[in-house]
Amino acid sequence: IGAAVGALPDGRLAGTPLADGVSPVSGRDVNGPTAAAKSVAKLDHEIASNGTLFNQKFLPSALRGETGHGNLASLVRTYFSLGGMHVQFNVISKEILREAQQNPEQYRGLVVRVAGYSAFFTSLDKSLQEDIITRTEHTI
Repeated sequence: IGAAVGALPDGRLAGTPLADGVSPVSGRDVNGPTAAAKSVAKLDHEIASNGTLFNQKFLPSALRGETGHGNLASLVRTYFSLGGMHVQFNVISKEILREAQQNPEQYRGLVVRVAGYSAFFTSLDKSLQEDIITRTEHTI
């Protein structure tokens, strides 16, 4: 939809992607995943008859080991304890996604969360691939 929307007062340029669901716009979630989760949890999710969609993207290295797993579990528990209703994750690096763009035959099985659905990355339109790539990568 962003391709058909003009510039917005927040500085978003005409034709650029809009936020997916209640997720921050790509590049605007600069205070980390906990700040984004706390902001989204403040919304009145009950008035959204079709639910709300909150995407977060993490570097695989951020979730490795017991510490990474514990940090993600704490983030999820905090989000839901504050009233959050739905969250989904992409755990992949920009480098892997760029490699998949350049060599799609080697990444046919790569599945990503798009918005309210999952899809094979290499089957997505180039503009949607770019939107997924530019979503902020977080560490915990």
